[in-house]
Amino acid sequence: MKDDTIKIDFSKKALTANLNAVGFEEGNSFVVYIASLELSAYGDNFDEANEMLKISLDEFSKEIFKMPMNRALGILKDLGWKSNKIFKKRMVNLSETTFDDIKKEFNLPENTPVREFPIAV
Repeated sequence: MKDDTIKIDFSKKALTANLNAVGFEEGNSFVVYIASLELSAYGDNFDEANEMLKISLDEFSKEIFKMPMNRALGILKDLGWKSNKIFKKRMVNLSETTFDDIKKEFNLPENTPVREFPIAV
């Protein structure tokens, strides 16, 4: 999949992103997780989990714009994001989270099927 990218315009309070997500079943719930932002959402089915993730992304962007720009950029940097040298409002995530990393983080059995898909915001 492509690298996760975010474009943040603090003056307009606008965030657009192309992100990679994974979905999997955990017990009786479905989980959708964006490793580059450490955001996850749960639901009774995949569609419900995906809708909950959209709400989480919306809340994330609202919180980012409530804080000073340097603090927001610091949080993103801690998550593995790096500013583009040419296009200052664009960031790319350089972390290389694998399915195995995600399975460990969520304590999933090795044979848990994981579905990968793009999300555009």
